[in-house]
Amino acid sequence: MKTLKRWCALMAICMVCGLTLAAQQQPPPRQEQYVPIDQLPPQDQLPAAPLLIGAYVFVLAVLSFYVYSVARRLTNVQRELDRLDTTLKQGGRA
Repeated sequence: MKTLKRWCALMAICMVCGLTLAAQQQPPPRQEQYVPIDQLPPQDQLPAAPLLIGAYVFVLAVLSFYVYSVARRLTNVQRELDRLDTTLKQGGRA
């Protein structure tokens, strides 16, 4: 249970830090006319890439944690079933 609380706290801190960094960025100046993407400077061509990569990393981290959590719980259930099976085979009460 402590591990889950630590993970939740870590995720909350990461989200707050990410939102703070995103809020500190200045919006780009407004353009009055259309500019083709091949004429833009390289840093303006894919402005959403860091946020997209961050979102994928976050989703993969949460998914990995979930799979690990489910695997650990299934191991505990299997261990408990084996213990109960052994107890029943010995003729004792569970």
